[in-house]
Amino acid sequence: MTETRRGCFLVLDGPEGAGKTTQVQRLVQRLRDAGRKATSVRDPGSTPVSERIREVLLDRRLPEMGARTEVFLYMASRAEMVVRIVRPALDVGLIVVCDRFVSSTVAYQGYAGGIDPELIWDLGRTACGGIEPNLTVILDLPVEEGLARARRLAEPDRIEAKDQTFHEKVRQGFLSMAEARPQVFAVVDASQPPDAVAEAIWEAAKRVL
Repeated sequence: MTETRRGCFLVLDGPEGAGKTTQVQRLVQRLRDAGRKATSVRDPGSTPVSERIREVLLDRRLPEMGARTEVFLYMASRAEMVVRIVRPALDVGLIVVCDRFVSSTVAYQGYAGGIDPELIWDLGRTACGGIEPNLTVILDLPVEEGLARARRLAEPDRIEAKDQTFHEKVRQGFLSMAEARPQVFAVVDASQPPDAVAEAIWEAAKRVL
């Protein structure tokens, strides 16, 4: 992020069932309790246009779509979310906590889907007008455990329904990008109890707050 932007952009990401949505809510509440102005968004989603795109991406009734098609749909949703919510919030000094971001597309459509990860990073910078997270926290856990958690909560969506081999590639993709860019990534063991996960996220976030 540029020095002129006063807010802070945090992303929680990772494989299925890692507890991202719950931990986003907990982190925003903790920030507010500490007297910080914070808000949350989910990617894809958070605006009327982005939510419609989310419906298409996750709808199991639709036929399988190509990874390249998925990339452009995710980027379109993300571009709308950034211009409508994220950038304005950062510009007035808010902390924005996002449930998934470009790193998800790199993991799912890149490492697991066969699209060049560097191309996806470049598309992300274009779609988001240069907005990038100050820190991305990867909530990591074994694939089998994560899928079991996710499927206890709801019927699998189109992405969750992919086979375990696909999701193993996703997990390794997240770990690979975190290893390659430790200055802007942190990895938290999401198999711990929720309170311990929340504390580890908080400790990681303090690097940039």
